[in-house]
Amino acid sequence: MRKFLQRTLICILMMSCSFAWAQDQIIPEDSTEFRDFLILQKEVQGLSYRFYLLEKSISDSLAADSVYLFSKTDSGFISNSFSDFGMIQDLEKPLVEDSLNFRLDFVVFSQSVDQTAVREYLANLVRNGDYQVKFEEIKSSEDLVSLASRSPYSPFLKYKLKFVADYKLFGVTVVIVFFFVVALTMIVYMLIMKARKTKRENLQKEYDQLIVDPLTSLLFEKELDEIHDMEMQEIYQYFPQSYLGKPLYRDVLIDRIIGLNKKMKGEFKDKLKVLYKRLGLDKISAESLKNKNWDRVTEGLVQINEMDLVEALPEVKKHANSSNFHIRSQAVATLLNLSEKVDLAFLRDQTFPLSTWQQMSYLRIIKFVGQQKDLKLEILFDSANKSIRIFGYKLVRMLGRIDLIEVLSKKAMHVEEDEKIEILETYSVLGAHMEAEFVNQCLNSGSPNLVIAAAKAAGVIGNEESASILMGLLRKEVSFSEKLIYLRSLNELDKAEFEAFTQLNPDAQILEIRAHLLDPLLQHV
Repeated sequence: MRKFLQRTLICILMMSCSFAWAQDQIIPEDSTEFRDFLILQKEVQGLSYRFYLLEKSISDSLAADSVYLFSKTDSGFISNSFSDFGMIQDLEKPLVEDSLNFRLDFVVFSQSVDQTAVREYLANLVRNGDYQVKFEEIKSSEDLVSLASRSPYSPFLKYKLKFVADYKLFGVTVVIVFFFVVALTMIVYMLIMKARKTKRENLQKEYDQLIVDPLTSLLFEKELDEIHDMEMQEIYQYFPQSYLGKPLYRDVLIDRIIGLNKKMKGEFKDKLKVLYKRLGLDKISAESLKNKNWDRVTEGLVQINEMDLVEALPEVKKHANSSNFHIRSQAVATLLNLSEKVDLAFLRDQTFPLSTWQQMSYLRIIKFVGQQKDLKLEILFDSANKSIRIFGYKLVRMLGRIDLIEVLSKKAMHVEEDEKIEILETYSVLGAHMEAEFVNQCLNSGSPNLVIAAAKAAGVIGNEESASILMGLLRKEVSFSEKLIYLRSLNELDKAEFEAFTQLNPDAQILEIRAHLLDPLLQHV
């Protein structure tokens, strides 16, 4: 039994050795045959090759060739690695034609090896069953003609339109076409708008010519009572009913009447206002206040203000606190101008701050209506809007309302700093000497801006305590501009104290300011 097992083991070892020997014999040892063997295999996993040129220099075209990607070494040039051995002949051809001295280097897993190592690597792959050796080039055994004859023809429609198949070209073309369509649309739209504008301008000129003569003759031929009592049929003789039904004609008529109303005076203005209502244009102005466009609303407010349409005031009040600046400004101006009792409540309740332009506009109107109506300016002092309160203080000063100083004195100590500054200026302009105590309190406040404002007011309405406080401020470290203000007020308030303080003071700046203030040529400088 032992002898049988020994013989069996010996046979297995002999068979393994003979199989390994047979595999090694498959791979040629001769370099030329080995090269042809690799060409036949095409590709082998983990195995590649590259060309090594034993040259000091190569041509520029070969060096720049993107196939080889030659790189310079110490002894020559070495190419990029290739895995397809079937390309060896094609790759060698340009090198042979250039008579270059080169050799073929093998690379196994990025390591340069010789032919012996490559054979061992191939033999190991074959022994392990990881690679199947090819002995001849595989050719298709199928009869393609017979196979095609048995298959029915069906057209391949996916790329029937080559233009659509190239999606990049198609996308660019779509963008260009879209651009031209949009450009053409815009051009057509602009031409249409231009034509409409030209037509509208021509119609406006035509309507203006139709309106001027009848309007002028009506104003000069008819009296105010006659216009008021005219029948509509008679009015239509001047302004045809067919034209009055056209919005553009009415707009031109409104502009022409309002334009004349601004230029004329006396009875002519009354005639225009009566005619405006007889033609029903007042309803159009009132209706424009409900328009969604702010410019139309503002235009309607202007028309109501110019033509004294008092009946539209309830609708105007709705716009007094509008978020639109122009609507809000014109609505307040209209209410100030047309309201019979101007209590200014609509102005007090505004939540938006007043701009300088608005204050100037309202002041102009208030100055005019203040001569005819009783304005309750004190209602503005209770506004939650600080800019409204400050505007109220300015109105007291500019309108000379001395009767409101007592009301201001009750609020002066409970308002903010910038309001106190405005009140101090109002006291100074109105000469409110009874408020000297408030001035002294502001002088001792410690706030730089408030102290300066109080110092200016002290020169007009201050007392002995004010002079003492001013001298105390001058003894502190203050700037030249502040010294000038304090000394000017002290000079206006008490000349004796001014002389005593400045003559004994060693400060050079104070002496310069003294000379400046006492110079009659520089009194207003």
